[in-house]
Amino acid sequence: MALVTNLQNIPAALESISKMGQYEPFDLQVARSQIMGHSTVNIYGYQASVTTAFIPLWEVASAYSYPSTAITMNLAGSAGDTAKINIIGLDANYRQISEVLTLNGATAVPTVNQYFRINSMSVNTGSATNPSGAVTLKDVTNTTTYAQINTGIGKTQAGIYTVPAGYTFYLSRVDGYTSYNGNNANYVTYRNQSISSAGVVTVTQQSPFTQFYHAQRVMPRPFAEKTDIQIQCATSTGTAAISVALEGFLIQNDGQALPSVL
Repeated sequence: MALVTNLQNIPAALESISKMGQYEPFDLQVARSQIMGHSTVNIYGYQASVTTAFIPLWEVASAYSYPSTAITMNLAGSAGDTAKINIIGLDANYRQISEVLTLNGATAVPTVNQYFRINSMSVNTGSATNPSGAVTLKDVTNTTTYAQINTGIGKTQAGIYTVPAGYTFYLSRVDGYTSYNGNNANYVTYRNQSISSAGVVTVTQQSPFTQFYHAQRVMPRPFAEKTDIQIQCATSTGTAAISVALEGFLIQNDGQALPSVL
């Protein structure tokens, strides 16, 4: 007996290739989670009050402190806030962990997980409300800030990232922007600072710019697992608002077992 199939009832494949060719850009495949062990990483940093001292571009106009051990942290918002907040970070072994906590106004809500690093924080898409003010993630004494969502933003804007264990981060693009108008007297210096898990500090790609900075790497630059990355800037004089946007690939190292939860 011949098998007859009604091709009209078969849904069209959801693909981004033409019917005359079989090619889809690698970047798009990664963004669509079509390549196992690969994912995209976008890092956005912003600080409105950068001065002549190098600091990472994040919500607080100061240097950033990392926990010395994995710790419980306190999440807090403003009075009446009940939004759900996503927290993504790393445990004591640099493994990826995450959780969703519900704000209890300005009252601190302790995390379930213990975090060694925080990579991002955002308002959960399933939240029924937005926070009315800033949301902070601090140590249990509420003295050191590890992540912050500014009012009305919805997610952290921190040029700070730590590469998870078992992965390598390949940085492919950096863009920088400043409120300076481009005269020779006022300029910004961008630099990329990395810290290995052993504490070795490396500063790369120091570059002055006046209004806009762009670096598109033909060969993406690798950052090994457990590396802390800070995108730092300083002004030549005065105070400036500066933002950065980084893009790259997080690729699982050869021989690593797939994690049970990504």
